[in-house]
Amino acid sequence: MQKLYAIACVIGWGFFYAFAYLAVASSNDAEWMSVIYGLLSFAGFVAGMLCWVRLVRGKRPVIRTMPTGVARVRRPL
Repeated sequence: MQKLYAIACVIGWGFFYAFAYLAVASSNDAEWMSVIYGLLSFAGFVAGMLCWVRLVRGKRPVIRTMPTGVARVRRPL
């Protein structure tokens, strides 16, 4: 299932970047095309973010702490 989410994440971000570029770079007279490109870009963003959140859910961040009983050495300024 992780691979499916990873593939969907890459495809979603690809849609986002492709249609965002088309929305910004389109220089035609029909403004509704830019709106459609913007909506498709937003859909790709949402899909990419949702898949990314599903991929990282449940994984704890790596936090390095000092073990108990170990004294920290302070260096002089």
